[in-house]
Amino acid sequence: MTNGHYVCSMKRKIFREDILKAGQEIMFDYGYNATGIKQITDAIDIPKGSFYNHFESKEDFGLEVLNNYCTNGVQLHRNALIHAEGSPLTRLRNMYKRVISNYETNLAFKKGCIMGNFSAEMADTNEKFRLVLDAQFNEIQQIIATTLREAKEEGEINSNLNTNATAGFILNSWHGAIIRMKSTANSKPFEDFYQLIFNHILTK
Repeated sequence: MTNGHYVCSMKRKIFREDILKAGQEIMFDYGYNATGIKQITDAIDIPKGSFYNHFESKEDFGLEVLNNYCTNGVQLHRNALIHAEGSPLTRLRNMYKRVISNYETNLAFKKGCIMGNFSAEMADTNEKFRLVLDAQFNEIQQIIATTLREAKEEGEINSNLNTNATAGFILNSWHGAIIRMKSTANSKPFEDFYQLIFNHILTK
């Protein structure tokens, strides 16, 4: 590979990432269906044709945005729940505290979660999106379930607790709280979630 070819390849890689970043931000604000390709290309001042040098279609682009977002979300859960210090229940508490704090201080109770947003908008109309969302939600649920099994082994929670079902309930309740947060524009849904999960369900 020549130096010139290497530089060209690097520029294309960075350029592609710029398009993905801009598109994710717009889709986060407006949703998939309300986002047009021209809206994305205008945001980073490139010709519309340049978009198609990197992506075959809007669907192809949206799926890559979703996959990137999900990958980061799964990694966030792994870092917070599998690789972090502290007892299993402490790690779970701390993760939700940090995310809630981010919604309060940085996001002003807006945007929500792309996984939840795309689930409501795309899962029942586009099978490709549904399959990605289902797989990624399941992976996150398994990370939470692993943490709950560790908490059970260490005597932090009820030994009779069904960890898989509880992990699913926690994940579903969390995303429900995010949806409600967008309508209340305050932290009350998060407070209700946190109190119920950690003061009533995850106890001995």
